[in-house]
Amino acid sequence: MRPRPAGWLIWAAVVLAFIGLGLSRQQYLAVDRALNRGQSNSRLDRVRDYLTDDGDVRRYFAYAQAERGHAYPSYYVRSEEDWRKAFATLEPYDPEAWPTVFPPRPLVPYRDYLVEYPPGFFLAALPPTWLTSEADAYVLWFAAYMALALTVALWLVTWSIRQLDARSLSSDTVAAWAALAVLLLGTVTIHRYDAVVALALAVGLAGLAGRRPLVQGAGLGIAIALKATPVLVMPIVILHALRERRWRDLLLLCLALPASAALVSLPWLLSAGHHVVAVFRYHADRPLQIESSWAALIGLLHALGLGTARVELTYGSLNVVSPAARILAPLANVVTAVGVLVVYAVSWRRLAAGSAAERGRVALEASAAALAVFVACGKVASPQYLVWILPLGIGLSLTAPRRVSLVLLLLSMALVQAVYPLSYGSLQKLEAVPCLLVLARNSTLLAWGILLLRRGGVADPYRSSRSGIGWSR
Repeated sequence: MRPRPAGWLIWAAVVLAFIGLGLSRQQYLAVDRALNRGQSNSRLDRVRDYLTDDGDVRRYFAYAQAERGHAYPSYYVRSEEDWRKAFATLEPYDPEAWPTVFPPRPLVPYRDYLVEYPPGFFLAALPPTWLTSEADAYVLWFAAYMALALTVALWLVTWSIRQLDARSLSSDTVAAWAALAVLLLGTVTIHRYDAVVALALAVGLAGLAGRRPLVQGAGLGIAIALKATPVLVMPIVILHALRERRWRDLLLLCLALPASAALVSLPWLLSAGHHVVAVFRYHADRPLQIESSWAALIGLLHALGLGTARVELTYGSLNVVSPAARILAPLANVVTAVGVLVVYAVSWRRLAAGSAAERGRVALEASAAALAVFVACGKVASPQYLVWILPLGIGLSLTAPRRVSLVLLLLSMALVQAVYPLSYGSLQKLEAVPCLLVLARNSTLLAWGILLLRRGGVADPYRSSRSGIGWSR
């Protein structure tokens, strides 16, 4: 008798709970008021209040509704100039105080209103609006969409690693450990659009494992159009193709990657024109986000009386402002760039030896390590960034000879919720303990990424006798 897929059942139970146990907006506001006033001691109320976490999803809903010319919550839909005025005056976050607007025509993203994400974002935001124009229903459909994206990403990662490593890796095992990772990481897993970024990355890396350069380029191009940061993976796949001397595949990859990114972004590039650059100005001007290592270091020094700092709500996040931040913000960019270059250099050396399967595994490890460096060292370290790493990270860690890799990855995810939401109020006050938790989270993730790159630390020596070719050419 075939064994029951217990891991997938656990996975389904976890994601369905995250989807279905949240509250409608009116229920959330009522429960939140009751909890803040001490009028409710219900544990279920607290759990459902936590599982709602729909602020970002409602932002997506507003962007998508405005783009379609439908009624939208106006707090989120403003021009770049209006947003900069709001940042300058430290306008409080209060979407409920703003009216619903019924536009006379569809608005043009980037031109008529600022969108803080690249044009590919609309691949994630628009599909749920085809099913509903009601905000609460949109939240549910969106979460289900993200859960489906992560499910497919897990399957693809399992397939990819099995092509490159003779050690058995069951998708059921991956699903069970991924369910634990989701519980540790929290609601950001399916209440942000980063799950589709993880899926696009998984498609691209499956193309690498199966030597399908068009699939590889298409997946990575879409990932870049969605969030831009996956551009860090592009040099790794190019280095991989160079080491293997697959010149035709390299040409196809370099054609497919920009073509897919441009195709996905084209409707908004054509309609908005040069206004699209506003999204890059937005992120270039962002200060140190409160969960970055640099902001946590400033906060810790402030808590110890060794400096002054304050927290401001700007650019859609809580950020640390201080004299030190003016120095550390550009330094964060430099350190991140250097760290990623080190990943490339180590990868180039490791790609020089071994079989095709070994080189494929090195490329996967380097891709995960580059993303880990970006999160740990960058000036913005939102918890949802770990969603990009989750499918690939679980698969790589489960096939590592040393289980410390899996422990480090899961610990970094557990520390996410220790920071947000459990100690977020204290972090906003720049207290010492939550700042230390942020530093521990980011350091643990960085240690995991370093371990991936160490020869003999994760996947070396390989024992694979496979050719690493999944799809016959």
